[in-house]
Amino acid sequence: MKKLIIPVHDSSEFFSENADYAVIELDAALIERIRKLAVVVKQMKAYKISEFNCTCDFMTADWDAEPDNGKVALKEFEGRMECSTLNVTDSDFFWSGYYKHTDVRWETDTVLIKSLDETDIMDEREECVIS
Repeated sequence: MKKLIIPVHDSSEFFSENADYAVIELDAALIERIRKLAVVVKQMKAYKISEFNCTCDFMTADWDAEPDNGKVALKEFEGRMECSTLNVTDSDFFWSGYYKHTDVRWETDTVLIKSLDETDIMDEREECVIS
């Protein structure tokens, strides 16, 4: 099982009830699915394939908590998401969707498909230095 902790961005500069990170546990079946979809994208000469996928758990940065191994601590996001999709291109993948009951679209950072071969956790949280 591979774990991803990747930033979430949204389409509104005014929306403040947003998630900061998506935490995703990739099991063998999902990793294989992503790889197969990437092959199909390449074969079909398509830009990407999107399919509904609710694998992400959303978190916010907890700046009041002690750092977690030198990175910002996380706490559970209190909002909800809808229309969550896994989007796969020939070389990378990401998740996207909407904050529930809004027209604000969110999207994770992209992850290179070749990084699925790495066994360690992909943790893209901000560094947190105690002064």
